[in-house]
This record gives sequence, C-alpha cells and structure tokens, in this order.
Amino acid sequence: MATFEINGKEYELKLTYQAIKLLNNAIEGGSYGIVGKAIAGDFDAFPNIVHAALIHTGENFSLKTVESEIEKKIDGNKLSMDDVAKICDEVVTQSFFFAKTIKKLMDKNPEMKEALEQLRG
Repeated sequence: MATFEINGKEYELKLTYQAIKLLNNAIEGGSYGIVGKAIAGDFDAFPNIVHAALIHTGENFSLKTVESEIEKKIDGNKLSMDDVAKICDEVVTQSFFFAKTIKKLMDKNPEMKEALEQLRG
C-alpha cells in the first residue's frame, strides 16, 4: 500500500474511478500513457498520480499543494527517484484497474518486464 504524507498526516494512495478519469485527462496518451509514465517513474507525471490517488480521501488537495509537498520532500532529502518509481508502480501498475493490462504487456515484452522487476527490487 503506497502512502503519501501531507502536512504531517499520512494518506493511503489508491485509484478510484474519479482518480483514473482525472489522470486520463492530465496525462497525454490516455490509459496507455498513464501506464507508460508510471512504468517509467516519470517525474512530471508523479504529482498528477499522487494528486489523483488522494481524491478518495475527500480532503480536496490541490495539485499545487501536492507539488509543494513533493518539492519540500525532495529538497529535504526525504523523497528519492527510487521512492517516486515505487509509488508510481504501487499506485498505477499494481492497481486492480491497470494490473491485467500491464501483465499482458509484460508477457509480450520480456525486456519491459525485466526492467519493471528490477525497479521493484
């Protein structure tokens, strides 16, 4: 279970219908664009992924708030590229909604599968 801390409180990150819809509009390429960015641990997509995955909390965090928190964590040496990749993987590629499609893609592309497994450690 991926989590993210904002203002000293830790929240579970999970994708809901509204979250997936928001990501679909925020990330070019639709669902496959989301998957590609998540597998890559894309730094520009990361705030959008976290923001969308916080929708279920009902806290109504703005994207700007999420970006500000990410900046604080990076500048304070509390968030690394490894953390970004891990969160993207747990939230998107391991989510129920995307998991079956990603498995099919990985089965057809052994190099991609190997790369993702290496990132998962």
